[in-house]
Amino acid sequence: MTDAQFLFDSARQQYNDFAGGVERHFENVATQLKDWLPEQMRPRPPPPPRRLTPATYWNQVNRWVSDNTALSAGILAFVGTGAVLVFIQRTTHVKKRRARKSNGGARTEAVVLAGSPTSPLTTAIALDLERRGFIVYVVTSNTEDETHIRKQSRVDLLPFNLDVPNPGEAEGQMQRFHHFLSRHHHAFEGASSHRLTLAGVILVPDISSVAAGSILQLSPEAWSTALNAKVLHTITVAKYMLPLVTEFKSRILLLTPNVVSSLRPPYRAIESTVSSALGAFASSLSSELSLQGLHACHFKLGNIEIAGSKQKKDDSKRVRGTSIRKLHESIFDALHSSKPSRTWHVGRGSLIYELIGSWIPGGVVSWMMGLQQVPRNDDQQTPESDDSSSDRSITWEKV
Repeated sequence: MTDAQFLFDSARQQYNDFAGGVERHFENVATQLKDWLPEQMRPRPPPPPRRLTPATYWNQVNRWVSDNTALSAGILAFVGTGAVLVFIQRTTHVKKRRARKSNGGARTEAVVLAGSPTSPLTTAIALDLERRGFIVYVVTSNTEDETHIRKQSRVDLLPFNLDVPNPGEAEGQMQRFHHFLSRHHHAFEGASSHRLTLAGVILVPDISSVAAGSILQLSPEAWSTALNAKVLHTITVAKYMLPLVTEFKSRILLLTPNVVSSLRPPYRAIESTVSSALGAFASSLSSELSLQGLHACHFKLGNIEIAGSKQKKDDSKRVRGTSIRKLHESIFDALHSSKPSRTWHVGRGSLIYELIGSWIPGGVVSWMMGLQQVPRNDDQQTPESDDSSSDRSITWEKV
């Protein structure tokens, strides 16, 4: 061993002894301090390590969503869409549909209703519009119609005598009605004046009362009567009302049954022809009014339940239709909406039978119609005048 090696080992040994002595000294001092300090001042031992809690339900859901992103997005979209639809439906249901009034509470919106005054559908529409705050004028042509309107005992449900076949007399009646709408009115003595406005003209031709039967058996008089009373009369009333509609920026609503005209079944030639003609007239009228920024709406009606109308004897087998409340709300929306639709499908079967008649081959539709018992009597058959247009669609609802 060299001298350098000896000195190095000796120095290392002395350092280790010194370090060991210092360590033992501090351990002795710590032990003495621990015995000297009171128990309250002693440092607390560190807390035990936390145990991992088992996965909760929420954590499991989060883990499943992370593993199934696409499926989770689909479920979320489905639930969200359903919630939005339910919210819209409830909002629409509770929406208050009332006509506008003046500052003094007087009625200011008038509606002209042209249809058979004794028809259950026309009467139901007139009474509902009057309840919603409109001044309703029902077009009449004889004393019987006026009496029927006045029997309803409604202050703001009034007959409007319009001599449609006599152009000179009808023009004078329209001028007087225009003057009545244009002048100032007072709800009561001392009240502030207000003016009326024409909210819309509603055309409700009673197509259900036309003759039924085979084309071979239908006489020219039956065709002439139906076309004059249903088509020409409706077009003429609309013509007389057009100046007022243009001046007051009103709406024209045309209501026609849609089931028979869509399927075009046998022994319903007149009804199908009348409905198709009125539908073509509604399209042309809507196009012309749109050039002036006005609107014409065609309501295609299916099976609608009218309270108080005559029902069939076998009520248990009759297919229930849409509540007439849906029609009332749609009419109000068409009168007050800023951009109403041109076509409205209201009533059970209105839209589906239009699709069937448009897309399914005629042979298949004829076969479907053959499943029903169609009257084949030699005499022409005319439906009862007090049946509503919705009752006429019940037979086709069973196809």
